[in-house]
Amino acid sequence: MSSAVIFPAQPENILKGLGKLWTSLGQEEKQQGKPTVLRACAMTLIVATDEPDSGFAASQTISELMHAHPARGIVLAVSPDAEKSLEARVLAQCWKPFGKAQQICCEQIEITARPQSWPNVGPTLVGLTVADLPVIFWCRHKGALRQAATKEEHAGLEAITSLATKIVIDAHDMPASDTVTLIERWQARGRVIADLEWTRLTPWREPLAHLFDVCECKLSDFHSIDIEYTDERPSMAALYLAGWLSLYRPKVSFRRVGGYLPGVHRVTLHSDSKTIDFARTGPDSAVLHSASGRECTYNFGEPAVTALMTEELALMGVDPAFNAAFARVRELLPDTP
Repeated sequence: MSSAVIFPAQPENILKGLGKLWTSLGQEEKQQGKPTVLRACAMTLIVATDEPDSGFAASQTISELMHAHPARGIVLAVSPDAEKSLEARVLAQCWKPFGKAQQICCEQIEITARPQSWPNVGPTLVGLTVADLPVIFWCRHKGALRQAATKEEHAGLEAITSLATKIVIDAHDMPASDTVTLIERWQARGRVIADLEWTRLTPWREPLAHLFDVCECKLSDFHSIDIEYTDERPSMAALYLAGWLSLYRPKVSFRRVGGYLPGVHRVTLHSDSKTIDFARTGPDSAVLHSASGRECTYNFGEPAVTALMTEELALMGVDPAFNAAFARVRELLPDTP
């Protein structure tokens, strides 16, 4: 991995730094008598963060994601401890596929900004996105996502979302009402939205969807759904699951219980003659009791954020299932305690 620091962080300077980086990598390979590097890019992946690690965790995640989804990765870390108003570092993330001699390399740009410079990042990023390829914006900047965000934080957020083909957030620690308002605002502007809280529901949704595919019962047969959760209030995960299961407008109830991990603990569907029950039995396991009385056990470990993002990056366009579930969430939200 090679790198170079660039200041001031202007697009032309950063692109020039990337050009020098690729030239240097190619020369190193030739001097060592190895095959030249393969430059791979299928998208621009922008990650904005205000985490106290100055973007370290986001950078590590991007480097892991590149193996499955090669990209020009851009990490924008907003920190009051930044030495300069806007500084960049360019580097190449390289790896060798198993059994291959040729390296695959992706570009990564790390930009550090002071909070007062956050509203001015838009023009910088406009010049750094790869032409004719999707632009994915993963917002980990919690301050900018809050309802109480400052005018400057809001301006910086809007500048980046205007560039994005798809916006990814993680509502795990966000109030449900704030999340719904934020997503509705973006959807009204035609944005494609993804929420990693929805992605965390895949281990719940896949077994239930398979069950309805292979059994004689249909989702519309069930007149009521009970959702048990372990958080103080129903999280977006509980609301998404309820929304996904309640497209036929059954009665939905939420109940807080003790459990093994934050989030959804149990979902029970009731019809006049049948019951389906799916519940956690431990921190990494769950049991599904079908309407016919069969029992299936599933591994239910907490997925890493890299796995969640890998799943989301596999779908560039609109997720109809997510949109349908979210449309129901607004109707369910006023009824939550």
